[in-house]
Amino acid sequence: MITTYECFVPPIMGFGASKRIGIALHARGHKKAFVIYDKGMEDFGIAPPIVENLHMSNIETVCFDEVVPDPPDEMVEHAAEIARTAGCDVIVAIGGGSSMDTAKGVNVLINNPPPIRQYFGVPKGLRPGLPMVFVPTTAGTGSETTNMCVISCVSQNKKDSVVSPVCLGSLAILDPELTLGLPPRSTAMTGIDAFAHAVESLTGGQANPLSDALARDAIHTITRWLPRAVENGKDPVAREKMLEASYFAGMAFTNALVHLGHSIGHTIGARFHVPHGLACAFCLPEVIEYTAWTEKEKVEMICEEMGVTVPEGADWKEVGALARDAIRALIKKVGLPNLEQSNIPLDELVKLAPMVTADTGFAIIPYRITAARVAEMFRSAYSA
Repeated sequence: MITTYECFVPPIMGFGASKRIGIALHARGHKKAFVIYDKGMEDFGIAPPIVENLHMSNIETVCFDEVVPDPPDEMVEHAAEIARTAGCDVIVAIGGGSSMDTAKGVNVLINNPPPIRQYFGVPKGLRPGLPMVFVPTTAGTGSETTNMCVISCVSQNKKDSVVSPVCLGSLAILDPELTLGLPPRSTAMTGIDAFAHAVESLTGGQANPLSDALARDAIHTITRWLPRAVENGKDPVAREKMLEASYFAGMAFTNALVHLGHSIGHTIGARFHVPHGLACAFCLPEVIEYTAWTEKEKVEMICEEMGVTVPEGADWKEVGALARDAIRALIKKVGLPNLEQSNIPLDELVKLAPMVTADTGFAIIPYRITAARVAEMFRSAYSA
């Protein structure tokens, strides 16, 4: 069997890496950067030094600080109009997944007409955008190395994705120093998001040797270091390990894609406005348990990387249950709530099952299941 896979977005990695952004962009011939971030990046003193670093390398900046969580299509279209008018030659995104998704959405619209919702899915014939440089301040989304963005469609009250080379960055600046101030809850949610990328890409139908290796490393690293990063956000080793794991999981995800866990996460997040990492975590134990029927060897790998011993001769149900319990224990260990604790009504949740089966990612789940089976997962996870 012939498989193809790619490495995306070269990184500059290490403490202080963000101080090299001006030199890096100047070396690439850039003159004017459209810098995207949320107001928190300014309030916490993260964005201003990066902008100043660009100025010191004679790079002009146009700053957009209006990013909000779950970037709405209207905001992305507004930002894209500013970028087009300004005539920038590079886009820089500072922050978490919302900033990077906004940047990618802007890049889609730089040379393609709005609205962005017309490009949801895997659009063909998009005109190329600008080079993009990503400076993540969380260790979770892996968006700095993925080829997609998730945008909220306000008029339809749902999230959807654009999957395109136009969403790929040119450079990732991975500076663990920028993640030291991330609160425990945000650390946990973003870290579990990276974990979801790893376990879903490992068990999906498009996995390959590269994505498997990256995913396994990320699972091992996150299991060991995420609890430490949550417990002590100033632990430099834990922060560096998590940023690296997020990057690896993002590359695995871009090569092999994610599946049911993210379809559930997108649906719950759009309906109840729950942070993405938490929304993906709610049913992740059940999702990996479900995959064991066809992906038993891969689920055994998850158990191995999490330090769980699988008895010799265990059948797929036993393997699935072991992985489910291990993932559930990790989620609880880092302090994330379940569906019931998040005050999501079970009757309303169950009604979302048909929407999960309509999500783009549902097309690549390991094997076909019904909306009724998704509803069973909701009930199983609700109070767990």
